[in-house]
Amino acid sequence: MTKVGVIGASGFAGAELLRLAASHPSLEVVFATGDSQAGTKVGDLYPHLYAAYPDLVFEPYSPDLVDGLDVVVLGLPHGVSGGIVPEIAARVGTIVDLAADFRLTDAGVYEQWYGAAHPHPELLGTFAYGLPELFRDGLADATRVALPGCNPTTAALALAPLLRLGL
Repeated sequence: MTKVGVIGASGFAGAELLRLAASHPSLEVVFATGDSQAGTKVGDLYPHLYAAYPDLVFEPYSPDLVDGLDVVVLGLPHGVSGGIVPEIAARVGTIVDLAADFRLTDAGVYEQWYGAAHPHPELLGTFAYGLPELFRDGLADATRVALPGCNPTTAALALAPLLRLGL
């Protein structure tokens, strides 16, 4: 069983991840953080998740929660993951970031697009771009994955065939 923790589980992306993990036969969700919902049962906030997680309670984030886990998924707002990754990187096997904090590899480009300097530019480029339809080879052995998000995914998948044809 792969032990998973979800940091930022009380938001939309985190709750969706809990839903997907509940139906995966090899994943065991060990904790779910949600600072604003700390102390609330997951099923009380998201009734559709009650059957899968009848006793799981949102916890406040603490770096030591990830100790001993196989995977941690960050379902945090943009700008937050960049500060958390250095706290947990050496403590967990795999990190998956759902936000935009590690999608780009160049600190200058990051600042241009997001209007602020990245808090840990030395970590940019250490994450594989998590779009398997286009970057499967880079994901096979990745221990850090930055998911592209909805808009980049739809744009990249729609334009990739045209780019391959040189159009």
